[in-house]
Amino acid sequence: MRKEHTRTGGLFKVVGFCMIFAAATVLNANAQTRQAVELIDGRDASAPAPLTVEETRFIVKEVRRQEPVIRQISGLDCEEDETSSLSVGSVIKGSFTKPNAEQKAYLYELCRSGRAFGIGGIVVVEDGRVAAHYVYGENGLDSDIAALPDINRNGFSEIMMVGGGNGQGYTQGAVEIIEFTPGGVHTFGIADTYEDNFGTEGGKKSARAFKVSVLPGKSPVFFREGYVRNGEQGKWTQTVKSEKFRLRLDYEPKWHKIS
Repeated sequence: MRKEHTRTGGLFKVVGFCMIFAAATVLNANAQTRQAVELIDGRDASAPAPLTVEETRFIVKEVRRQEPVIRQISGLDCEEDETSSLSVGSVIKGSFTKPNAEQKAYLYELCRSGRAFGIGGIVVVEDGRVAAHYVYGENGLDSDIAALPDINRNGFSEIMMVGGGNGQGYTQGAVEIIEFTPGGVHTFGIADTYEDNFGTEGGKKSARAFKVSVLPGKSPVFFREGYVRNGEQGKWTQTVKSEKFRLRLDYEPKWHKIS
């Protein structure tokens, strides 16, 4: 009897330890979620803030000055009227090419090749001078950028590229997180943020969106919440509580440094 009692007591200890460990895991996950920084909410359709006339002129001048190099190094030829297609879309503040620097980064689009591809770039400005100039577009162009608060704690402000597209009645949105480092452009990956079928004919119309957050650290941990709504005017309903996920890296980033 004493031996059996000892076994039962040991079983209770094991079960009790497992319950405590499971509870601690849940509490730790909840604590991480509370400490996470929101990066983007796919339900938000707000437009980027406008630039000043002076800022636009400065970036246009830089792009036109570097245009021969940009076109030579880019892997795409544009189909649009290239003399009038240049536009400057967004500006953000941060330390993009060196720690503790007060810089601005400007997103521009030189021209398009098809629906979503073309030649675009980012110009980083510090103290009224160009600190760096990168060109991209062979994997698709973006409509906006946002500065992130050094999510991997290396001193550089990351840039979130906001993009997406539509076709055959479907609309999709996604973000790519990158940073400029002395070794080149580092990408963390892509997160899908939105999709709908509002432009299709017949059938049920619905949309799905994700809110993406990150727990900063040497190895950032990403979280997302899922939402759905029926119809363009429907109310968003949460379908997925905050959960860890990995950004996808199913493509080859193509960035070219101009200066």
